[in-house]
Amino acid sequence: MTAEFRMGSNDTEHLSITVQGREHAGADDYWDGNWVVSTISVAAGGFTGQVRASLRMDEIHRFNEGLKFLNQNLFGAAVLESMEHWITLTVKAESRGQIEVVGELTDGAGGGNVLTFELAEVDQTYLASWISSLDDIEKAFPVIGKP
Repeated sequence: MTAEFRMGSNDTEHLSITVQGREHAGADDYWDGNWVVSTISVAAGGFTGQVRASLRMDEIHRFNEGLKFLNQNLFGAAVLESMEHWITLTVKAESRGQIEVVGELTDGAGGGNVLTFELAEVDQTYLASWISSLDDIEKAFPVIGKP
């Protein structure tokens, strides 16, 4: 089973995270059970990139909660920051309903080549679909246990 989160335009600039499965299938504890194998793809300006990354479901959950706050209040920021530094993504509410999306994608765990990007022409109307996609990922791969 896979689940995908996508932000931005299908035709031009976008970021997607596809979760393919749990890294430690069968693990039922918080520390091992929440690692998921993911593919992160980005297209921004003239650049494209794709990496296979290990993310944690608790990181995705916190990011989704941040987006829900933004959607309700139209201020603040939601941040996805992976433990192994694969991705840092910040979604920030700006004036007049505009949303700023900036991030960094790294091609190695803990370091490597870095692509810094910004997605243009994003506004608050996108938030609901992003939240829905992340909710679907969380249903497919729920956070296991507590720290």
